[in-house]
Amino acid sequence: MLILAFPLMVGIAVSWLCGIHMFAAMLLLALSAVAMTVALLWQSGARWLFGSTLIVAFFALGVFSETIDRRQFELQWSGAKGCYEAVLLEAPHVGGKATRVRAVATRLGRDSIRGARREGVVYLYFENSVELESLTVGNRLYFEGKVQPPRNAGNPAEFDTEHYMYVQGVTGTAYLARRGWRLRKDAPLTLPMRAMLLREKVVALYSSLDIAPESQAILSALTVGEKRDLSKGVRNLYAAVGASHVLALSGLHLGILYMVLTLLFPVGGSRLLRALREGVILVVLWGFAAVAGFAPSVVRAALLFTLMSVSRCMQRDGSSMNSLAFAALVMLVINPRWLFDVGFQLSFSAVFSILLLVPRLDNLLCAHRWGTVYRYVAGIISVSMAAQIGTLPLVWYYFGAFPLYFLVTNFVVVPSAFAVMLLAVLLLLFCPIELVRNGIAVVLDNLISVVNFLLRQIESLPSSSVELPYIDAWGAYAVAVALIAVLYAVASRRWRFIAVAAAAVLPLAGRLLYVSHRNVEPHIIFYNSKGFSAMQIVASRSCSYLVSSYPQMEVDVQYIAEPYWRREQMDEPRLLPYCCYSNYSDGNVALERGLVTFAGRRVKVVSDEEWNGATLMQPVDCILLCRGFSGSIKELLVRYPSKFIIMDATLYAGSIMRIQRECRQLGVRCINLRETGARKLLVNGGGVRLVPVE
Repeated sequence: MLILAFPLMVGIAVSWLCGIHMFAAMLLLALSAVAMTVALLWQSGARWLFGSTLIVAFFALGVFSETIDRRQFELQWSGAKGCYEAVLLEAPHVGGKATRVRAVATRLGRDSIRGARREGVVYLYFENSVELESLTVGNRLYFEGKVQPPRNAGNPAEFDTEHYMYVQGVTGTAYLARRGWRLRKDAPLTLPMRAMLLREKVVALYSSLDIAPESQAILSALTVGEKRDLSKGVRNLYAAVGASHVLALSGLHLGILYMVLTLLFPVGGSRLLRALREGVILVVLWGFAAVAGFAPSVVRAALLFTLMSVSRCMQRDGSSMNSLAFAALVMLVINPRWLFDVGFQLSFSAVFSILLLVPRLDNLLCAHRWGTVYRYVAGIISVSMAAQIGTLPLVWYYFGAFPLYFLVTNFVVVPSAFAVMLLAVLLLLFCPIELVRNGIAVVLDNLISVVNFLLRQIESLPSSSVELPYIDAWGAYAVAVALIAVLYAVASRRWRFIAVAAAAVLPLAGRLLYVSHRNVEPHIIFYNSKGFSAMQIVASRSCSYLVSSYPQMEVDVQYIAEPYWRREQMDEPRLLPYCCYSNYSDGNVALERGLVTFAGRRVKVVSDEEWNGATLMQPVDCILLCRGFSGSIKELLVRYPSKFIIMDATLYAGSIMRIQRECRQLGVRCINLRETGARKLLVNGGGVRLVPVE
C-alpha cells in the first residue's frame, strides 16, 4: 500500500504544480490502464512489469483526481455587485473587527461577466452587531454586495491566503455591512449541518457550566474541535511548549475516546457481542469526526480505527503501515486537496514516524525489561521523540520554531488529555443529573487550570522555544531527505546513506549561512494593507524602523512586517511614533510631520489636509497617499514636487480612481499598492527605483 500511496501523492503534486490539462490526464490514465491490463494478461511477462504499470497507474490516478478537483475551482467570482443568497455552514466566529462565517453563496439573477462563478463556498465577513448573536447553522440570508475571489496582498513572506482557501474549498469572500443583509426561511439541514448544530449544543452546555472562560475554550477545542473562543495568548502558549497537537483534534483524541468507550462498554468472549460493540464504537467515532468538521487528521484516525476494528472482528492481524497508506489512498482519492493541508501533512508524517521509529526506540530504552511504570514513561518518550523527528521539516517550514522541552510537555498534556476526555464523556452521560454535572465541571475547570499553570512554568524556562532560521519549501524537502537518509542508515546499518543526508543538507546549510551573513542594502518597503498604512525603513540587518500613519495600529503593523524581517533574519525593528504629527531623528532616519528622510531619500506621507499649510516647496522622491487625503494632486505636487505617487491600500476605491485619473492627466507615475502588492524603494544609486519585493 505504501508503494501505491507514494506515486498517488506524487501524481497529485505534479498535476497541481504543472496544471495538467484534463485531456492529458485522461489520456495518461487510459494508457496506464491499458498497459496494466496487458501486463496482467501476459502470462510469460515478468512480475516487475505489472508492478511498474501499477505504480504508473496510481500516478495517473493522482494526476486525474487532482485535475478533476482543480476544474471545480477554475471559475472565479466576477467581483461585481449583485444579489446573493447564502446558507450558513457554521456558527459565527466573532473577531475584533468583523465576524466571519463560512457559507454557501448563490448569485441571484444574471452576472455582468459571462462565465463567472455563480455558486460556491465563501467566507462572509459581517460588520459586528448584536443581530449576529442569533445566527446559527442552516440560516438562509439575502444580501447585496460583491463576492471577491481569494487574493494575496502581495507582501513579502506573507501567509498564502489563496492557497489556504483553495485547500479549504473556499472560493471567495464578501463583506456585509450592518444593514446589508436580511434573514430568510432556514434551509433544509444536511448531515454536516446537523453535526455542526450538535457541536454548538455541546459548546452551549459548556457555557452554561461554572467553568472559567479560558478553561471552557480549551475544553471545547479538545473535545469537539471548536477553537473560535481560544485567545491568542493560549494559542501562543501551547505552540511555544509544543502542545498544539492537544488543541487540534487528531488520533490522540480518537484513541483516548476509543479507550474510554472500550472501558465503559466491556464485552465478554462472544464474537457477535464484540462485533456489535466495535460497530457501536465506530458509529460514535465517525460521529465525533463529523462534529469535528471532518478535519483531515480526524478522518485519518477514524479510518485507522475502522480498519483496526474490522481486523479485530475478523481475528486477523493487520499491518499498521499498510493501514496508514490505505487511509492516505482513500482520503486523497476523495479529496486530493488534502495533500496540501497542514493538518494532513503533520498527522501522516507523525504517525508514519511513530510506526517506523517507536519499536527501535523502545528497544534502545529496553522498555520490555522493566515494570509497567517504566514502560509507560519510555512509551511517552519514544512516541514524543518519533513524532518530533517525523514532523521536524514541516514544523520548521510552517512555524519556524522548535519547542525544546517537548518531552516535559507531553508528560503533562498526554495524561491530562486522557483525563479531560474521560470526564467530558462522563459529563455528557450524566448531564441530566445536575449535582453530578456540576461536580464534574468543577473537576474539569481545576484540571485545565493546573495544566495551564504547568505549561506556563515550562514556557518560562530558558529557551523554551528555539526560533529556527527561515527555510523555503526546497529547504524543507532537503531536511526531510536528510532525515530519511539518516534514519534508514541507522535502521539498516548502511552508513553510506549518511552521504546522501550530507548531500541534501549541505546546500541548505550553505544558503542559511549566506542569508545570515550577506549585506542588506538600505531600502524602504511600502506594505499593502487595507486596514492601516505600513512602511518599513531598513538601514541594515540590525537596524530598521516601522512607520505608520495610524497610531492605534502598532501591533498590526508589526504583524504585517514580521514575516519579512524573520525571513531575512533581521533584528526586530524599532516602532516610530505616529508619523504625521511627530518628530524623530537619529543617525539613520529623520521624521518631521510626515516627511521621512533616509539615506538621502525623502518620502512624504499624507493622510489629511495638513499639507495645505506648507508655505515652502519641498521636493521629495515619492509621496505616499493614505486614507484621509482628499485634495488635488496638482496642488499637492506644487508644494511637494515628485515623479512618483504611491496610493496606499487604505484609500477608498473612489479616491483611487480620482487620483489615477489626475495622475494620468499630469503625466505622473502612479502606483496602486492594492493591485501591485508591496513595493521596495531602493535608496542606493541614481534615480528613484520602485521594485517588487522578492
